[in-house]
Amino acid sequence: MNNVEVMEKVNEALAMRRLNFTANMAETYALVDGLYVPTGMYTPVRDDKKGEPSIINGKSFTDQYHPIQHTDAFSVLGEMADIADIEFKNVGSWGNGSGVFAQISIGNSGDIGGNGDKVGRYLSVVNSHDGTRSLSILITPYRFFCRNQIAKAIRHAKEHNRIISIHHDRYGQARFAELKYAIGIANDQYDYSEEQYKRLADRVVTMDEVKEVMARCYPLPVYKNVGTPEKSRLRWEKIVIRLVENFKNADDGRVEVMTGWNLYNAIQGTYQHNTKKTSTYEKSLIMGSIASQARSSLETVQNVLFNGDNEKTQHFDFDRLFASVA
Repeated sequence: MNNVEVMEKVNEALAMRRLNFTANMAETYALVDGLYVPTGMYTPVRDDKKGEPSIINGKSFTDQYHPIQHTDAFSVLGEMADIADIEFKNVGSWGNGSGVFAQISIGNSGDIGGNGDKVGRYLSVVNSHDGTRSLSILITPYRFFCRNQIAKAIRHAKEHNRIISIHHDRYGQARFAELKYAIGIANDQYDYSEEQYKRLADRVVTMDEVKEVMARCYPLPVYKNVGTPEKSRLRWEKIVIRLVENFKNADDGRVEVMTGWNLYNAIQGTYQHNTKKTSTYEKSLIMGSIASQARSSLETVQNVLFNGDNEKTQHFDFDRLFASVA
């Protein structure tokens, strides 16, 4: 897709989700002795709804904060189209439009295992009005069979799950150099990730290894001074049963069952699909708790299967439940 085609699709998607609003800064007030007094602080509001402007996230900033409009932020996608072969896929948001991400694919998807399990090379370009980040480009590999976003095993890019931040005070060749750098890093990391995923697909696992990995990822929750309430135990049991079922199902036979790749995806898929679909669910997938859990589970699988960390730990409750359902 060329620059114009990419931006047309991005703008259409933003409009469809009512994310093409303008964010303005409104002064905040405090109630003092029955009177509203200016605080000298400002909060971002959106101007596209009927009546008074709608507060976006309730956070306060000084008058030095100037929000980058989502429509302006995603102009970076058009610039990326001038550098690499990209395809626009999706737009998502959280927090009343406080944060917005656009997903694109770069290059061809990779095949993992012998049954054509495909993992796409996806990037998410993220912008926010809550002061938490500048315009950022994140790696978000995408597994087509199960429609999962999966983690990658690259330590140096794991911090904040971020490849690079794009600041809007840079222009011309410097900006293009940043984009080329980001895309280059992304491709290098995808190549490395595919190697790790294929290694998992080639690794035959035993049920003892499966149990050990699952027990480390899903131990029975124990809370200080109260132990494990019955409600928490029942919820944990349901999750573990679903986890084992996901492993045995192996995506309806599309993945080899007794492999590290199936084990990892059963765990990661359970994290993703067992999470309640809240307003911040999509955010969690690409840079929140779900993404963090996926990275952690991948490290656990690799530690047990490849790094010699296979000494059995004590998980009596898990062992009993696993024996009854596996």
